[in-house]
Amino acid sequence: MTKHTTSHVRRRNRRFLAAMTAMVALLALPMVGCGDLLEVVDPDIVTPENLEDDLGLTTLRNGAVSNFQQAWSANQAGDNIVVFSGLMTDEWFHSGTFPTRQEVDRRELQVENTTLDGLFFRLQRARADLERGAIRIERAVPDPNADARIPELQAYAGFTYIAFGENFCNGVPFSETLDSILFGDPLTNVEMFNRAVALFDAALAHGAVDSDIANMARVGKGRALLNLDQAGAAATAVAAVPDDFVFYNWHSNTAARARNGIYHLNPEAGRWSVADNLGANGLPFRSAMDPRVPWADVGIGFDSETPLYQFMGYTSREDSYPLATGVEARLIEAEADLQAGGANLVTILNGLRQNFATTGPLLYPENPLTGALADTLDPGSATAREDLLFYERAFWLYGTGHRLGDLRRLIRQYGRGSETVFPTGAYHKSGSYGVDVNIPVPQPEENNPNFQQCLDRNP
Repeated sequence: MTKHTTSHVRRRNRRFLAAMTAMVALLALPMVGCGDLLEVVDPDIVTPENLEDDLGLTTLRNGAVSNFQQAWSANQAGDNIVVFSGLMTDEWFHSGTFPTRQEVDRRELQVENTTLDGLFFRLQRARADLERGAIRIERAVPDPNADARIPELQAYAGFTYIAFGENFCNGVPFSETLDSILFGDPLTNVEMFNRAVALFDAALAHGAVDSDIANMARVGKGRALLNLDQAGAAATAVAAVPDDFVFYNWHSNTAARARNGIYHLNPEAGRWSVADNLGANGLPFRSAMDPRVPWADVGIGFDSETPLYQFMGYTSREDSYPLATGVEARLIEAEADLQAGGANLVTILNGLRQNFATTGPLLYPENPLTGALADTLDPGSATAREDLLFYERAFWLYGTGHRLGDLRRLIRQYGRGSETVFPTGAYHKSGSYGVDVNIPVPQPEENNPNFQQCLDRNP
């Protein structure tokens, strides 16, 4: 049955985009006597004391959400997790010149990779600010159970643990800095997903959670449970999410850190290009001519030699990004059905296809997806049904940061070999693809006395 909602567009984040990247403090230095010249004014833009009133707490909330958006899908000045992880799969191929990005594309990542270093820091900063923000607000307000900012920050924080669990190796440490620095111990991928589930559960149980955050948390919880190989529980988690629900990351042209990072690195800077049948195992993202992955030939990439193909879901720095959707909820239900025998798998997938005229335009509201999707057929065997499901996930969720996690799940939960799902063989800029199936923790984290390196690099 088709489920609908009238609150699929979350617009309130737009209001703080212009302000969230330009907070300025006005400092005054009194000039009464010579001794006053030696007085030092605390230069902090926001001191702990300033965070106790509602304006300060709102500033804390805005900064934390801004940091999440920068780490996830924004940022002209550096890579975000969506583009970085997608480059490691068959979604994108490298059309730039940075050797640190070529390492990602070739699946030969070094812990000294400086691009990885910046990515890891931004994601950790967002995670810490979101968790710390929720705790500080809970401590400061008279009625925490009535403050909607708390479940919002908890839900966003849950997504940061999903990003670490889906993309990074076993053994990521998470340090805490609420009152003092507490160096964290390495967590396994399973422990990261369990932390995500706990945060989503906390958000859903909060008395002030609104419907948008609740549905965002439901999709996030379902996604985490899929990664824990609990497809039935994942389907239960997303059951109430409407088909036409979309929760966006909003982007802005006010500052480099707020701009749509996928648009910037793909057509604007020419560093990423839409792939097609990449490395023997890659899917036909261009040649399938599927309306879920609209693309255009826009010339030559930044390296002056690689063809540049633009993903047309984004055509400006301000375009929004679909973080959590009803489409993903139905795909989660489809996977649960697959694992239960697949009796309704094709019915669920065709329901999504038949509803494309409604849901397609919602995924990229500034550049609505158009066209039609014909029904698919039951391919007959269990393995072929797995292929069908992950094909449908790849096209519905193209460029949204799901693909690396999906390829790892195909290995971990469905028994596929890594060289049967990842691009392999000859690499388009000479040499061959490597064997990495996840992202290592960068070398600077070795300053943490509790951390040496990944516990393992297994999928």
